Amino acid sequence: QQHQQQQLINALEKIVGSEYLTVSIFERIKSSLDIFPYEKKREELPLAVVMPKDRTEIAAIIEYANQNEIPVYVRGSGTSFTGAARYPEPGIVINTRRLRHFHIDFENNYFECGPGHTCNEIAERLSKEGYFLPFAPGSRLIASIGGLVSNNTSAHIIDASIGKPGDYILGVDAILPTGEFLETGTTGLRRPAGNDLTKFFVGGDGLFGIITSVRMRLVPDFHRSFGLLIYKDLDSLARSVQQFYYDRCPAPLFMEFMDEKTANIGFDLKGLPRPGGPVIMFVAIGHTPEQAEWAADQIVASMAKEKPLVAEKITDLDRWETLWTTREVLGSYLMQSTGNQWISAEVVSNLKGLETCMDEVVNFTKGLPLLSTLDSYLFGHIGALTMHPGVIIPKEWDDAKKMQAVNEKFARETALNIKYQTCGGEWGQFAKRTDFFAQRYGSQGINIIRNMKKMFDPNNILNRGILQDLD
Repeated sequence: QQHQQQQLINALEKIVGSEYLTVSIFERIKSSLDIFPYEKKREELPLAVVMPKDRTEIAAIIEYANQNEIPVYVRGSGTSFTGAARYPEPGIVINTRRLRHFHIDFENNYFECGPGHTCNEIAERLSKEGYFLPFAPGSRLIASIGGLVSNNTSAHIIDASIGKPGDYILGVDAILPTGEFLETGTTGLRRPAGNDLTKFFVGGDGLFGIITSVRMRLVPDFHRSFGLLIYKDLDSLARSVQQFYYDRCPAPLFMEFMDEKTANIGFDLKGLPRPGGPVIMFVAIGHTPEQAEWAADQIVASMAKEKPLVAEKITDLDRWETLWTTREVLGSYLMQSTGNQWISAEVVSNLKGLETCMDEVVNFTKGLPLLSTLDSYLFGHIGALTMHPGVIIPKEWDDAKKMQAVNEKFARETALNIKYQTCGGEWGQFAKRTDFFAQRYGSQGINIIRNMKKMFDPNNILNRGILQDLD
């Protein structure tokens, strides 16, 4: 075994150099953990972690892995909420942090970047030029572009407002699980009609190839207008969200909510008076200031039909920033103040059933052996009909108990998304969500994915075990 390990090290050193290869126990643990609160099993630790600089080195690693039947796992920042970043068996981890090229082609109105950039880095570069990056995860400071594209995540953005990120992706460069190179899509501003190979990789959950470059259309930034609504209860809040859709209001870019208990925490932290009920905050957009203001007026007028306690536009930017951060500080504060770990579900309602679904999400932990013993919190992206019921897992629980709690969470999330015939729009579909996918789309659906995976990856080398029931 030691001889085989040394052979692996020697082979990878020839490809990436010793500086960009590590087998240290610390890096191997760090490169295979995710957000879940239980420890990594030693026997599942990666064999090595490599940081290739380009697609040529990635292709060489993949070819070596195929020849030696060693699984390869691709890692950006490891912020997956589905368990996809906790690799189920030893293998080679390709860290994408060195794949960081960036270029704006102003003449052709697109930009290209490597998957190793963080969302925030690209968003800031584009913002300086007057453009908007259509990704907005809560983890934007660390989430990698490659991971976001692989999930095609809307994150906090409302799909009905500007669509999914994939709507702006013109093409990708990728290394297939066989080591071959593929360029997809177009350098024009019109995406392909009919079969577009880009779709295998944008939202492909990392099953079909390793993205080495992303080409996205430049999106002119928006003007913004802001609104705040406070309700007497969550039922009226849910009805008001339904109402603004039924009134055909322009969908805002963001619409966040917190239940009263959760809002109190955020408002207390920012030194604001407690709101006295559940809260909605939204960001309306337009191509001119007047359009953004008009959109906000329409939304406030529609949602005011449910007679909220407060319904107003916010014109003071300092006040808005303070209000908005009451939502953004919640997760980190709850973990830091308790020393424990946060887990939450992603429950998505259909529009008609939103009020009923909200009631079920309020009682998300009811009847669950472990989760029902914990305090629960509720917030989410209500404009996208997404709710995140969450709990804090005590650090003193043993790993078996923590794993049971996580499994309870996924089982209840699955049941609710099946009931409302929806699916998560943020976190990807496999790893611990494979059972949901099989239930939601049946044997035909899961068999399509199985067969596609086998076609792209005949040796099941790439991200092995993420599609759990394939093996």
